Amino acid sequence: MAASLNKLAIRGIRSFDDKQISVIEFFTPVTVIVGHNGSGKTTIIECLKYATTGDQPPNTRGGAFVHDPKMANEKEVKAQVKLRFNAANGTRMLAVRNLSVTVKKTSGLTMKTLESILAVADGNTDKGSKRGVISTKCAEMDTEIPQLLGVSKSVLENVIFCHQEDSYWPLAEPAALKKKFDDIFEATRYTKALDNIKALRKDRVAELKAEKARLEGLAREKAHADKLRGRITELNSTIASKEIQYDETKKEYDAQVESNVKLYEYSTKFREMYAKVALLEDKKSGYKEDLAQAKLNIQVIEGSDEELAQRLVTYNEHVTEQKSRRVKEQGTKQDLEEALENARSKHSDLIAEKANAQAQADAHQLRLKERELLIKEISDRHRMKTAGSDFQDSSKVADFIARLHETTKKQQRELEKLEADRRAKQDNFNLKMKQLTSELAKQKAARDSFRDQISDRNKSITAAEDALDQCQDIPADLESIVQDIEERDKRVDKVKLDIQNTKYEERVGQNTEQRRALEHRRDDLNAEFIALNSQSEMRAKLDLKRKDVKSKTTEINSTIKNANKKYREMIGEDAKAETFEADVGRIDKEKEDKLAALETVFNQANSEHHEAKAKLTAQEAQMKDHKEQVKGLREKIQKELEQTSFDTVDEAMKDTMREMGIAKAALNASGGGQIYEHLLEAGRKSKKCTACNRAFKGADMEFFEKYLTEQIEKNSSEAIKKKQEEIEGWEEELSILQELVPVEVAKNQLELERIPDLTKKMAEQEEIVAKKSKTVEEAREAVLAARREQKEMQALKDHAKTIARLQKDLDGLQQEVESLERDLLSTGSTKTVEDVQSELETLAAELRTLEKESQNISKERDRQNQALRSLENEVYNKKLKEKDMRSKLKEKETFELQIEKWKNEIAASTAKLKDTETHVAEAQGPIKALESEYEEQQKDLDEKISTVSQDGQQLNFSKDKLDVAQKQIEKYVQQKRGQLLKEYEVKLEQSQAEIKDLNRRLEECRKRISEIDKDINEGGSYLFNLRENQRVRKLEKQIVDTQKEIDEFDMEEAAKARRIFKEKWEPAKARETALQGEYSHIAGEISSHRTQLKTWESDLKDFKDVVKNYTDQLIKVKMSDMANNDLEKYAKALDNAIMKYHTLKMEEVNDTMRHLWNKTYQGTDIDGIKIRSDVEGGASKRSYNYRVVMTKDQVEMDMRGRCSAGQKMLASIIIRLALSDSFGQNCGILALDEPTNALDTENIDALASSLVDIINERKNHANFQLIIITHDENFLRKLGQSDVMEYYWRVSRDARQKSVIERQRFR
Repeated sequence: MAASLNKLAIRGIRSFDDKQISVIEFFTPVTVIVGHNGSGKTTIIECLKYATTGDQPPNTRGGAFVHDPKMANEKEVKAQVKLRFNAANGTRMLAVRNLSVTVKKTSGLTMKTLESILAVADGNTDKGSKRGVISTKCAEMDTEIPQLLGVSKSVLENVIFCHQEDSYWPLAEPAALKKKFDDIFEATRYTKALDNIKALRKDRVAELKAEKARLEGLAREKAHADKLRGRITELNSTIASKEIQYDETKKEYDAQVESNVKLYEYSTKFREMYAKVALLEDKKSGYKEDLAQAKLNIQVIEGSDEELAQRLVTYNEHVTEQKSRRVKEQGTKQDLEEALENARSKHSDLIAEKANAQAQADAHQLRLKERELLIKEISDRHRMKTAGSDFQDSSKVADFIARLHETTKKQQRELEKLEADRRAKQDNFNLKMKQLTSELAKQKAARDSFRDQISDRNKSITAAEDALDQCQDIPADLESIVQDIEERDKRVDKVKLDIQNTKYEERVGQNTEQRRALEHRRDDLNAEFIALNSQSEMRAKLDLKRKDVKSKTTEINSTIKNANKKYREMIGEDAKAETFEADVGRIDKEKEDKLAALETVFNQANSEHHEAKAKLTAQEAQMKDHKEQVKGLREKIQKELEQTSFDTVDEAMKDTMREMGIAKAALNASGGGQIYEHLLEAGRKSKKCTACNRAFKGADMEFFEKYLTEQIEKNSSEAIKKKQEEIEGWEEELSILQELVPVEVAKNQLELERIPDLTKKMAEQEEIVAKKSKTVEEAREAVLAARREQKEMQALKDHAKTIARLQKDLDGLQQEVESLERDLLSTGSTKTVEDVQSELETLAAELRTLEKESQNISKERDRQNQALRSLENEVYNKKLKEKDMRSKLKEKETFELQIEKWKNEIAASTAKLKDTETHVAEAQGPIKALESEYEEQQKDLDEKISTVSQDGQQLNFSKDKLDVAQKQIEKYVQQKRGQLLKEYEVKLEQSQAEIKDLNRRLEECRKRISEIDKDINEGGSYLFNLRENQRVRKLEKQIVDTQKEIDEFDMEEAAKARRIFKEKWEPAKARETALQGEYSHIAGEISSHRTQLKTWESDLKDFKDVVKNYTDQLIKVKMSDMANNDLEKYAKALDNAIMKYHTLKMEEVNDTMRHLWNKTYQGTDIDGIKIRSDVEGGASKRSYNYRVVMTKDQVEMDMRGRCSAGQKMLASIIIRLALSDSFGQNCGILALDEPTNALDTENIDALASSLVDIINERKNHANFQLIIITHDENFLRKLGQSDVMEYYWRVSRDARQKSVIERQRFR
């Protein structure tokens, strides 16, 4: 069994319709698809390649492989390729691949690969029978389908379904050719296996090296572990000996410490004894000093101690009586002093109270004067009329204050009215501004829409003009083709006429009659032939040159005719070949100068427009900064005022100043705390009120004490301090508010001055930007128009170059024709080489047998018929080309009509744009007028509000100041401070009389005390001497007792113990210290050894399984070494197998190529072609460099760069046929896309004949299926006449320019 194709269904691929499915059935042994260029033939090959390999054609990224959604007027187009084929194992399969392309607004086209299907289909799929799905994944299908077809993916891509653009790949550059052949030979598959083996061996060698290194590491670790174990054992024995030494030294140290403690305790007892004796000696010395001092100042009194004591008792009784009298008098004296002190204190308090009352009276008079001055000042400042100038009357003052309050309220109402008026006007302004702004926005949107329309149309015109430029040469080409067709029609008629006029029977008779005569003339004819043969080349050259002259003249006239319309528009007269290039050059220079000037104007306008926009952007940024500053300042003010109920700093300052004035007035009124204390103390003592001399009854005393206590607390230092702190708090708050004043001023300045001014500037700048934008648009339109003219001039310049080139060629040809004509006229002969040759052939025919003559006549007839068919084919091809040209000419006319339509639309949109800009300008006028009116109203209202606000602030400040003064005056009057001053003067006189009486009585008491002291002092000296005698006797007794205590201590034993301590203590303490250092050192060594032992044991744990690991690693290294040797042997065997397979395949391919080339190629310059595969690289890395060579007389040359286009095409086809025959044994499919490109007529006929032979040779093979795509009708006719096919497929475009496939019978 062999793989073959059955049917292909296409929908939505390239030019195939996305709404219906086009189906093509593949015949056996050959399927021919014919159609014009661009009809969609190659799309069939692309779909076959895509269905089988999953690869899209070159340069189709981004959705170019799918039908354009714009052409289908859809946002999304879904495409499908469905292929039914017979697998190499005989199973009928169905492959379906789906795509979609979506139009995105921003990113163009987006292509997606949708779900695909690879399924087993039975023979009745058209009736909806079941299929077994093998895969729906694209990647799996890309692998499965080539396997089902029995070939590799590279053979499908490069041999079986080779795209027309890649058809020359066998003669590509060496690197690309190497990749293609490597893929076809599946070299990468086998070499990859070989490379994998080598890489595996290399990796295993590297791994083995690493394993050996690891083995060495494990050996080092094992040795290190053994060394650690030896060190641990040695260190354990050292630690054991050190521990024994430590225990012995510790015991010796403990014994020494115990001995030293006992020695110290023994010496401590005697040190205490020495201290006690020293203390007693000091005590005895003190007694002796006191005794010697006492004996200096006494007279010794005889008698015993009892007698001295009796004498002391008798004297004490008299002194006690005198002292008793003195104490009594002293008590009287103290009472009098206390009374005097109280009287003086009371007198001082009365003086202070009188002074305070006098100060308050003076302050009261000062406040009255200040109030009068303040009332006058307020009345003058605020134009308030006053009745009289005496404001001592409280009723007049109260009336004035009431009027002042009423004025304040009236001022506040006026301010509120102005604020309400301003808010109403602002709301009205916002409403009107919103309406006008909305209308302006609509006009601007319309203007921008027209501008976008104009811009889009200009782009469309530019694109259409570019397409039109590409169609400029079509009329000339069409006219040339029409002339060629007419010329070939004439030649066909002439050939037909020649065939009719040729009478072969008469020619045979004439030749028979003339044979004998011609034998005599043969020598003459030979001589003449020799002469004419030298001129044959000249005559053929003359004919060719005359045809070239005619062709060049026709081409010049056609070019001038095509360019004449533009030429007349640019220059104003018809074009002439002689002056065409000069005139076009002159006009082009003028157009270039004009374009340069317009571009300069445009660049300058564009620069000014950008500068204006940048300035507007800077103003917008400045406006944003101002608004953010206002927001920040407002937040700062609100943050400070959030604890108050005021909205402005000014109101908060007024309230703060008023509260601070009240607090200061309260502080000035305080200070009578001492007076209240004296009143309370006097009231408690006398049980009556000293202010009014009223005695207390019942609960009066309790009420009196409560009231005075409250007053004392209110006038205490703590209360005063609290009031002072309150005043300081108000002052601090006032300071904060004063700091906010410049903040509020800055905010108001931004809101009322800078932001409105900046808004006005921004509006002006927007007008400037609009004007600049309009200027830029006008300049851009002028530049675009100039560039269009420049493009039109470019077309004329191309025509001019063409005409100049053709004129130059024509002049040269005419000179050559004249020269050839002169040379031929000089010979004098009218016969041609062909005539003489014909006569000689006729003579030869007459001399040969009649049969030979008949054969010559038949050949002549066949030649004429062949020429006729050739001319008819040429005419047919020219007419097809003419039809294609006329179709393109219609497209050109369509473009011109569309451009004209777009230009009319641009003109209409431009007019509408100007109207819209006029409306925009008109809409901006009312906005500016409204803003100007609103600013004037706001300015007037702000001035009024500012004036009223300032007057209100001054009025409130004056009212608050007057209220504070009035409250202090009323408080003084209510407390009757003036009456208290007189009461204090009476009390002062009474206090002075009381103090005088107490001073007299105190002086008398002091005299009596002085007399008693004198009596007591005179008996004191006797008493002193008596007491000193008693003290001397006591000291003498204490000295004797102290000496006895000293004598009781054993000082000799103490001295001995002291001497022993001095001798033994220092050496014993030194030995204790030495032993302590020794055992500490040993303990440190033991600790260090144990730490080291712990570290070594921890290190040894890391080598726990080192012996086992070393053994396992040693086995692993040996096994890896053996495996690497086996891999090396296998790699060498596989390499030899690959070399043998490659050699056999190359010989097979080259044999097929040699056979096909000799059978097909009609030339004699190349004997054959073959593929050379040169080995490069050493045995370790072998690869092949491929090249296609041609042989001539056993000499090989590279075809690349040395062969013609036809030879390249033929060689490429033959190479693909050979590769298909060699590598596609299970898949006989081969698709040839335009195989006749670049081939001449003889090679096309030979290729057709070769393909017919191949088809006839292999049509009975089960694995042969040839697909040919061509536009060459003659090639199709050749194949059809060979009876290798009955039907063929024709691909064409319908009225909607969609590709359609039709099956046609060959006739």
